Amino acid sequence: MGTCELCGNDSNSTRQAIASNVNVDACLRCIESMGLELFESPFRSSDSQKSKKLQKQSRIIHSQHTPTESKTLLGDFHVRIRDERVSRGWQQKDLAMRMNERLNTIQKIENGSRPTDELVTKLEKILGISLLGESNIEYDAQLSRRGDRGLTIADALEDYLSKGDSDD
Repeated sequence: MGTCELCGNDSNSTRQAIASNVNVDACLRCIESMGLELFESPFRSSDSQKSKKLQKQSRIIHSQHTPTESKTLLGDFHVRIRDERVSRGWQQKDLAMRMNERLNTIQKIENGSRPTDELVTKLEKILGISLLGESNIEYDAQLSRRGDRGLTIADALEDYLSKGDSDD
């Protein structure tokens, strides 16, 4: 799932569409309501053999890298991506070109926005790093124990102080 660059909704799947001669990631609702044309890459081959081969490779890659219940996106994924990109001497725009993605997509990912599973697979392949790992269920449960409000500094302090009392 991605963020629609037209309406800002981030809970819908997006497709690349052409709006005012610019490629944008748009949700299906915006594409239909605005009558936008879907973007078709000029590099796609019309040869059916190549198309079938690419579809088969895509299925293999997705089956190998589809996150399972035991593997989740690591919490420091954005740091790993940035560190690997910098170690290769690439600017964000260089990584974006190699991935055939927009620069703002790379910027969002490196700022901590969760990438789609497809982008995770691309990043792992291009950078040669692993972004999926084991989930720390105990830590996740501890963070969510206070209800909808989330963990606050006061909660953390209270937790710290209560552990200090029990250790004495």
